[in-house]
Amino acid sequence: MYAPPDLTHEKFSANPDRNRYNDIICLDSSRVVLTLNVPPDVDYIHANWIKMDSVDRKFIATQGPLDNTIGDFWRMVFQENVAVVLMLCKCEEDGKIKCAQYWPLEAGGYKTYQGMFINNKKVEKEDRFCVYTLEVLPEGCSNSNIVKLIQVIDWPDKGVPSSGMSILRLLKMISTGTLNMGPAVVHCSAGVGRTGTLIAIETAIQRLWKGQIISFRDIVQQMRNQRVVMMQKEHQYIFAHLSVMYYICAKIPKHREAVQIFHEQFKNSGI
Repeated sequence: MYAPPDLTHEKFSANPDRNRYNDIICLDSSRVVLTLNVPPDVDYIHANWIKMDSVDRKFIATQGPLDNTIGDFWRMVFQENVAVVLMLCKCEEDGKIKCAQYWPLEAGGYKTYQGMFINNKKVEKEDRFCVYTLEVLPEGCSNSNIVKLIQVIDWPDKGVPSSGMSILRLLKMISTGTLNMGPAVVHCSAGVGRTGTLIAIETAIQRLWKGQIISFRDIVQQMRNQRVVMMQKEHQYIFAHLSVMYYICAKIPKHREAVQIFHEQFKNSGI
């Protein structure tokens, strides 16, 4: 398994109560530094900048918020002018807590998390996604930001979604209008497996669109230089290839049947 040459993680070690998993470190070299309404000695959040070659958009890969880091999560979203948050997990999976409930679920609901006011303005539910339109306002600030939170509800932990097309649909959703502005925050539970897979797929598609040769090995290595263990499992690596194949099929339909056959074989393989 590839590991970056610089594994310095002093801030991670100094803040154990702010880390969801003690074996997923947060690299100092690429970490997001909190600056909004926090003293310098508490500027830590388990989140890393992911900047990929040939991809215009920057990503912030982060863990699912803990109860005591919800305010920090929303501070990060506000200070970095984030327009879209991609949540690739459920708050509870297989009877285990994977992420805190960090926003009010119902339209019209509002809540303050450690000095960050969140107002749920709209809820839209689809087969594989829930889309929440949220107003984010720091305490003492007069200007709020509108953020789209898109939750993917069919992607199991350490697994893959039931359809490669659903992820392509998700990436298309965030590439239009105001959602294409600023960095995108992406998280699952640890912020490495599903999160890394999604960013790898987007990177491959952007490079393909620009006529470049795709190497997922290089993509994974570049991601892991910025956040450790990105794209954890072999089947996530295969699924990333499969999603790009579906993208090609959308552009060249004659290959669609062959890709669908391969997908069924992959799902039934037990990998």
